[in-house]
Amino acid sequence: MFFSKVLRGIDHPYIEQPGGRRANNSKPMQGMTMASLNHHKALQPLFAIIGAGMVFVAAYCVRLATKTTDVNWSKTKDPSAPYNYYANRQFKILNPAGVDYSKDYLAGRPQI
Repeated sequence: MFFSKVLRGIDHPYIEQPGGRRANNSKPMQGMTMASLNHHKALQPLFAIIGAGMVFVAAYCVRLATKTTDVNWSKTKDPSAPYNYYANRQFKILNPAGVDYSKDYLAGRPQI
């Protein structure tokens, strides 16, 4: 019963007539067209910063999907085989300790 009331509300004069919701929502919001963005100078740096942030987030998600051990793209039967690929590799972004991962890092450590 509630769902049918919602569907009947679509052809209500509040939605369809001049000055209704559909007519008001057909116009783009201020700041969403180039003409209004050129008029509102304060919105330009905001759009640039938000746009750069979205690009960096997308790039980091792609990096996480391709470089870390959390995602396995190879379909091998042996479950330990994908982890052998990362045996002597660095997949961290920063290496403040300066560890050389090209050498066998765990070979010289004493076993506990």
